[in-house]
Amino acid sequence: MVAGRAVRYVADVPVTGGRTVLLTGGLGGAHLAPALARALGPGNLTVVANVGDDLDWHGLRICPDVDTVLYALGGQLDRERGWGIAGDTFTVRAALAGLGGPSAFGVGDRDLATHLVRAELLRTGRTLTEATAEVARRLGVDGPAVLPASDEPCPTRLELADGRWVGFQEWYVGAGAEPPVRSVAPGSGPAAPAVLAALARADAVVLGPSNPVSSIGTVLALDGLAEAVARVPTVVAVSPVVLASPPPGPVAHHALARRRLLAVTGDEDTPAGVARHYARRHPGLVDAYLVDERDGGEVPGVVRAGLCPEPARLLDPGALAGALAGLLGARAAAAGARGRDRGAPAA
Repeated sequence: MVAGRAVRYVADVPVTGGRTVLLTGGLGGAHLAPALARALGPGNLTVVANVGDDLDWHGLRICPDVDTVLYALGGQLDRERGWGIAGDTFTVRAALAGLGGPSAFGVGDRDLATHLVRAELLRTGRTLTEATAEVARRLGVDGPAVLPASDEPCPTRLELADGRWVGFQEWYVGAGAEPPVRSVAPGSGPAAPAVLAALARADAVVLGPSNPVSSIGTVLALDGLAEAVARVPTVVAVSPVVLASPPPGPVAHHALARRRLLAVTGDEDTPAGVARHYARRHPGLVDAYLVDERDGGEVPGVVRAGLCPEPARLLDPGALAGALAGLLGARAAAAGARGRDRGAPAA
């Protein structure tokens, strides 16, 4: 996958032969989804994006994780910032600041157009799933379907150490994820029907390299979603932490937030710590866990957590996607062989 290009399928990419659902936040999804779409081939990937970070901004519904994935798949993502559209301008944001309005949340001018279109679609009665599909079409995304985890507002709320309750973006953007957090309250609500339908026909689920508390955890907290994932034959998680490489640029901010929120659950911000988090919060859900091949020292901790570690080059999207495609293909082949053996007549 060449950075800055929209996803286009080609005929010679490897295909696992099954349907995979990727559960993800914004930056993790932007990192993995384009390459995984190519590795699995057309029709084999659906992306489900977290909506716990969504917020109302000047009367518009902003969906940061959904939009970040759409921009990445459409080849428009500003990868230096980790959000928004590359080359965007911020004239409206500056004008708002000049008028004394809130300007901490970064919405570029072209990004604003996305939010205005979505607002109009929602106003005319479209669900968020339907509005997202239409926005994707207008952005030129012809790769995998991108689904919001829920059609309803399900905002994540945080209780800070000083006792105040704030919205996720107020803490993450407004306060730079600096204030210590006492507790996390994922938004409650129904999973989107399209998400449950995708999971019902899926052969595999990938928990992307996103925050296990505020991205993956909030998706799994939606009504019926964790149970639907548990019914899928194969569930693979990707470590969002690579100890061998210090997080650069926008990733450093994400890493700080992840460290703060994992501390709330009593877990360390390490590959093994995230594995323990999944094992304790969702016992038996994850089958295999991808760890960066340079973080071999974390493997014993992953094993102690009860997960099966698989090494991969996590910071190389193409290599990571190839490792996932190979792993899912091998597990599908093994399941097929077991099914044939069960159906074979006795000698």
